[in-house]
This record gives sequence, C-alpha cells and structure tokens, in this order.
Amino acid sequence: MYGLTLEQARVVRAVGACMICSSTVSGFESGIFAVDHCHDSGVVRGVLCRSCNFLLGNVRDEVAVLLAAVRYLLKDHTTEPWNQGRGRREMVAELNEQRLTARLERTESALEAAERRVKELEAVLAEVAEDTAVVAWRRTRDAHAIERFIGELISPAPRGSSRVQVSALRTAWTDWAGGGSCPVQSLHEALHKLGGVQRRSSTGRYWDGIALRSNPGASTGD
Repeated sequence: MYGLTLEQARVVRAVGACMICSSTVSGFESGIFAVDHCHDSGVVRGVLCRSCNFLLGNVRDEVAVLLAAVRYLLKDHTTEPWNQGRGRREMVAELNEQRLTARLERTESALEAAERRVKELEAVLAEVAEDTAVVAWRRTRDAHAIERFIGELISPAPRGSSRVQVSALRTAWTDWAGGGSCPVQSLHEALHKLGGVQRRSSTGRYWDGIALRSNPGASTGD
C-alpha cells in the first residue's frame, strides 16, 4: 500500500508507541498502530495511535488548524465572559505543586525501601559472619580430636605389640582437610571392628592388635 520493502515494514512495525502522544496502546482492535503517510507525497511519516491518526485525518493535515488548536488550548479562558473561574497561572501553579509533592512522596518511599534493604543485607551479613565463626570453631575442635587420635596411633607401643601404620590415616585426613566431617569417630569404630584394642603404656595410649596397610599387598610398617 505504501511501497515499503519487507525490511522497512518490519522497522515500522517495531515502533512500540504513538509518535505524537507516545501512547503504547494503539486503540485499534488489532493492537497494531496505524501507518501514517502524507496524502500529497505518499511518504510514510511513522506510526500513530487511533486517536492521533483520527486527529490528523479530521484536520486534513492542515498545520494552520493544528496551530490554531494549540493557541486555543494555551489561551486563558478564565477571562471569557462566560467563565469567571480562577486564572490559568493559579491552576498551573497548583498542578505543579501537586506534581512535585507526588515526586517527593515517591522519592521518600524509594528511600525507605532502600534503607529497609540495607538493614536486611546487614542482618544477612551478620548471620554469615556468625556461621563462619561457628564453622571455624568446629574445625579447630575436630583438628584437636584428630591430633589426639593420631597420637594414639604413633605412640611407642611395648615390644611385641602390633603397630598401626600412620599412612593408613592419610585418606581420612585428606577428606577432612577438604571440608569433610571429622573422621575420628568413624576411625575409632573401624579399628574396633578390625579387632583392635586400645591400651595404655608408660608412653601413653596406643592401639594394639592391628596391622593396617595403606595399599593392598603392602608390608606392614610402624
């Protein structure tokens, strides 16, 4: 109808608002904005909503008529003999005050929301710091427990007793150092199941009756 290429038609259809009143609602049942063109030259000028499209059509694209309408709207009609209401300046001043008050209220509301958000984030950070401190304390406690356990394994045992190979703990220790739970209790249970007995000597506690190997087929060492 307007001699547009497919690409030009896509560009026109991509405009999402009336190019006169900036409305994002077309006003047509189809929901599509009207393609506006100059009736004299046929040049496509843009897209318009239903109201603005009818506006130009009703004035037949007469610029003089549109300018006269603008002057009519800007005129202080309170001076007309049939209308003795408040002056335009007073009305404009009141409208401006209302707009400023509304903007101030929105700004204060946004500021209050931002302050609430800051307090929420501060509370979250406090909880994270507390959780981090608890985790650090627990790992320190677990480290002491593992050190005591290893001390029992490597304590010099009386001659003739079985020895537990220290390297057998390496895997459990690595898992714990990587963030796993403290393996002391599970290691105690495992040694008991293997038939180990925890004994005491003049050098301290030690495990007896166990010959662990770090690798299958490896010889038992101290």
